[in-house]
Amino acid sequence: MCGELNTMPGDFKSILSIFIIFVVVVILVVIIITVCRRAIALRRYRTLDRFRSEFGGKIREMLDRKKKPEAFYIFSFPKRSLEWQAVEHTLISLTEEKKYEEAGIVLYEQLGYRLYYEKMLKKRNIIDRSSAAEKLGRMRCEASVAKLILLLDEDNTEVTSVALRALSKIGTLTALRAVLEQIPVLYARLLVTRKSIEQALLNFGPSAIPEMVRVGERYGDPVAKAFVLEVLGDLKSVEALPLAVRYLEHSAPEVRSKALKVIAAAGGGLSTMEKEKVQSLLKDPVWFVRLKAAQAVGALRYCTKPALLVERMADEKWQVRNAAATAVVMATANPAEVFLGMLSASDRYAKESICEEIQKTGFVYRLIDNLHPPGTSVYETSRKVLSIMVLLEYGTPLKEYMKDNAGSRIAKELASIVPDGEIGVAL
Repeated sequence: MCGELNTMPGDFKSILSIFIIFVVVVILVVIIITVCRRAIALRRYRTLDRFRSEFGGKIREMLDRKKKPEAFYIFSFPKRSLEWQAVEHTLISLTEEKKYEEAGIVLYEQLGYRLYYEKMLKKRNIIDRSSAAEKLGRMRCEASVAKLILLLDEDNTEVTSVALRALSKIGTLTALRAVLEQIPVLYARLLVTRKSIEQALLNFGPSAIPEMVRVGERYGDPVAKAFVLEVLGDLKSVEALPLAVRYLEHSAPEVRSKALKVIAAAGGGLSTMEKEKVQSLLKDPVWFVRLKAAQAVGALRYCTKPALLVERMADEKWQVRNAAATAVVMATANPAEVFLGMLSASDRYAKESICEEIQKTGFVYRLIDNLHPPGTSVYETSRKVLSIMVLLEYGTPLKEYMKDNAGSRIAKELASIVPDGEIGVAL
């Protein structure tokens, strides 16, 4: 028994030595494999770069010489080979140059890349399908539209998103109609983010506006209606104005607000009656509709009822107050008179809010400029507004003007409004 115990340390040392040797060997093997992989990859990339440079120069030269299409079959290489990848990279780069753009798309088809990636769309692997869709979209393969449309029914978010982007890059009417038809479904299935769909529609550009208007009017889902109106607003679409005006009375506040966004973006093109409709939404019960209404009134520069903007200047939401102040400046004939009336009739908190908005909109500097020449009604009104702002401790812009324009006549006028020492009298 004692002999057996004495042999244990020696056996243990042997086992430990063998284990250490094994670990060292494994580490060395891993290092060697890593180094070899990097060396192989480096060599591969160098070869690929050489092929890109070589083929890029040859293809451009042949295009400049107006070579016949069959002459380019010399660039047909085995699929996925380095030569094949280099030619593809060259074709993609051609589409980024206006001079060779159309030729690059034609060669992509001629040399079999489209057919190859269309087959890849049927693969089970998500990465393969997504990559194939991205390539077809990037090269604007119009013949692949029907196959890409099928991917919009996929249950995988990545595949659906890539297919959506690809269709928007191809940009045909068929692709646009397919995307528009799928919007309610995509929203319902939560497969694609709102931002992705919006960017896809924007990619189609202004030429897509008539179709967006036509399809958007058919949507039963108010979310889809609001979404299309939002994109039309981003595109500053005048063509969408009739649709937007019709939706000003829609039951869904999201639709009303996006219709107002379209109107504000267009900035004109409405009849007097339609402008009155816009103005009436300043009293909407939903705050973000009131916000968009104030922005639209300002953009249209139309306000026959300043009292509505005055009311919005006291809105519970600061966003609405800010938009209303901007609208007062942009849409009323005498904004200084409007602000003076509000400052004379409001409580202290409301007055401070109004002073903040006057500063935020930059109207305070127009009030300062109105101090020249003296003696006019605009001068008197502006002076009164500025005096109240000083009393409410919002006189910083006046002090800065006096410092930067010392000795000027307006600076002397301001000196009589902003006394030395502490300012701010409780009203």
